[in-house]
Amino acid sequence: MRTILLFITILTTVAMTGCDSGKLATVRVSGTVTFDGAPLDGATVTFTPKTEGQGHPAYGITDVNGRYQLQTFLGAANAGTTPGDYLVFVTKREQSEGSGVSGAPTAGSSAPPPPKSLIPERYGKAETSELTATVENKKDNVIHFDLTQ
Repeated sequence: MRTILLFITILTTVAMTGCDSGKLATVRVSGTVTFDGAPLDGATVTFTPKTEGQGHPAYGITDVNGRYQLQTFLGAANAGTTPGDYLVFVTKREQSEGSGVSGAPTAGSSAPPPPKSLIPERYGKAETSELTATVENKKDNVIHFDLTQ
């Protein structure tokens, strides 16, 4: 159900942007994410506009050094996002052990519990993370996030 809602949100956002130029004018956004001073590897960094219609949702995945580069949903890899003010949230979950080939539970077993967050849950929602960013209309925006326990 959650996947369907995300898909509908993405399609709605794409439809609302229109097709005037055929291409979204983005600026590059990159930075690092640390947790208690150490680089946070394999985390998802998501930017969502503070005000509807002013900016485009974007995300990036951190590497072993905690570095990320944003791209808009359904946009070119590492192309960044549009200028604006954003709420930011960061998620990092443990990898789930698939119990079957498809990851679905095998016969006679119950559904596995959802993957556990490896950082405090407050960082995983835009409403509670207290993380914000301003993307400026310049070639490169470098935005760092230092998360703590």
